[in-house]
Amino acid sequence: MAKKKSRSKARRGAQRERFAWARSAGFRVSVMLAGAAVGLGAAGWGAATVHARAGEILSAEPITVDVVWPTLDGAEQTWLGEGIREQIVARVDAQLVGRSLDAAALAAVGEMLAASGWFDAAPEVSRSGDSAIRVDGRWREPACAVRAGGRDYPLDWKGRPFPIEYAEGESGLRVLVGVGAGVPLDAVGTLNVLDVWPGEDVEAGLGLLGPLLGEPFAGQVAGVDVSRYFSHGQLSIVTDRDTRVVWGGRFGAFVPGEATTAQKLARLRAAAANPMYERRIDSGAERLDISGEHLILDRTETP
Repeated sequence: MAKKKSRSKARRGAQRERFAWARSAGFRVSVMLAGAAVGLGAAGWGAATVHARAGEILSAEPITVDVVWPTLDGAEQTWLGEGIREQIVARVDAQLVGRSLDAAALAAVGEMLAASGWFDAAPEVSRSGDSAIRVDGRWREPACAVRAGGRDYPLDWKGRPFPIEYAEGESGLRVLVGVGAGVPLDAVGTLNVLDVWPGEDVEAGLGLLGPLLGEPFAGQVAGVDVSRYFSHGQLSIVTDRDTRVVWGGRFGAFVPGEATTAQKLARLRAAAANPMYERRIDSGAERLDISGEHLILDRTETP
């Protein structure tokens, strides 16, 4: 993955590992190839035939797939679960069945992975042995999940979906709720993982979520509610208690009649430092509006 962004604080997954799909006997393959080349050459066969036979021998060997898995913030752990890692390696292995590890085969693996929805850009696929390849590249970084139709669809920070979905609340990610556009599908009716989730509300939600995750109160931020963005130009912070803190317009934008971004952040920091209301950014209210000149609290539904 590329340079890690400080806004992402996730710490999930198992220890980073080099996943070997199968063990190869490199020395034995080298000896077999040398013997094959000498024997075929003595029989008067051409170089093309020798290379073809070598490819057949290599393709019969089990292939080791060495993947550099993504981490966040320089951590030793990868956020990719074991099951997902196994699926990625299995797809690479399937791409190579019956093929020698030539340039065309490596390019095919690279194209498949680039279109998989896991990488930010086409990864580098190279041979690391007679029957081994290495995959390294810039992985997408998980940002949050769009909640739609009772499902959670993880997004990266550019708003592109990952090729996976979860039951509502099972992704372990912060969420965008109230998104206007439905689940984006490609030409064959499957989740479109190459383009951003349509709608300016998704872009605005990510634009607010990112800076909040760098604040000391980030643990109270469970997501962003964008349901009133198109109708009122309004974003709200969803807290870990499912309360709402009305932020207002887009982060960093000047909105007439609203407090500045600096003022809003100062209000959140002050609330998070105030012991009177348990150091909560919602000040203990069901709904706190920090967007305007004056703070507006609604505790009518607070237990």
